[in-house]
Amino acid sequence: MSRTPTRLRALAMTILSAVFVLTTTAGATFGADAASVPADTQPTPAASSAEPTAGTPDPAPAAEPTATLDRAPSADPIVAAARSPQPPAVVSAASVVVAFARSHLHAAYRHDATGPTAFDCSGLMWRVFHEAGLSAKVTSRSARSIYLAYRRRGLASRSNPQVGDLIVWGGGSHVGVYVGKGYAISALVNGVRIHRVQAMFTPFTAYLHTHLAGIVKPAWELRLASHIQSLRHTTRSVFLRATADGAGTKLGTLRLGTRFVVLASRHDAAGRRWFQVLTFSGRIGWLPATSSAR
Repeated sequence: MSRTPTRLRALAMTILSAVFVLTTTAGATFGADAASVPADTQPTPAASSAEPTAGTPDPAPAAEPTATLDRAPSADPIVAAARSPQPPAVVSAASVVVAFARSHLHAAYRHDATGPTAFDCSGLMWRVFHEAGLSAKVTSRSARSIYLAYRRRGLASRSNPQVGDLIVWGGGSHVGVYVGKGYAISALVNGVRIHRVQAMFTPFTAYLHTHLAGIVKPAWELRLASHIQSLRHTTRSVFLRATADGAGTKLGTLRLGTRFVVLASRHDAAGRRWFQVLTFSGRIGWLPATSSAR
């Protein structure tokens, strides 16, 4: 009789030991994935794409919600790019400078003028680099002062020109911009022209190295460069609208003489023609074709 309780106690201890082993093993198995990831790298509810389980309360909203990215796209491409989760495409500033310089071809020459319809040589360079957002590259409206500033910094030489470099003739009496393959754009007495670097009566002095190839600009400026042949200007103050009709949302006002390129053309229900335009300040919208001219 004395052996029976002993055997029962031994059997109970064996069963309890087996249950403990199974429980410990299961916990280690199912908790392994979570335990192997540090707590600060665990996915948060805001980052998870899984559907919530029925009966599970919704997670509390993040302190700084990202719903702003779901707003309607801005008409301003720079603002839209700033809101985009993806980095904006960029392009070399040299191509933008050349596009702006080409936009002034055939403008008249006038001493001490900086445009937009007439220039002298340094006034043209001042205007082009300011329009391209590179005003630090040309801080003077004197060709000689521009030359001396670059020479003091060791950025003047007679070889290895790159697109977007400045060019000086006559020791600082004339300045232009290098556009590649031995050609330049500058304001001559017969107007803004493309000409060979070595085709000037005034002797060549130096290239001023702006290093624009290492500077990148937003992609909207590349878009501007690609449409530069459609350059126009407003003939009156006009509203810039979100759509091609007179009832479209007003995005702002373009003043008389505002320069832009045409991206697209469309007719409204009444048969009136509208242009989708991109201004040199980066604004995009629609305006009546009758309010513009070349």
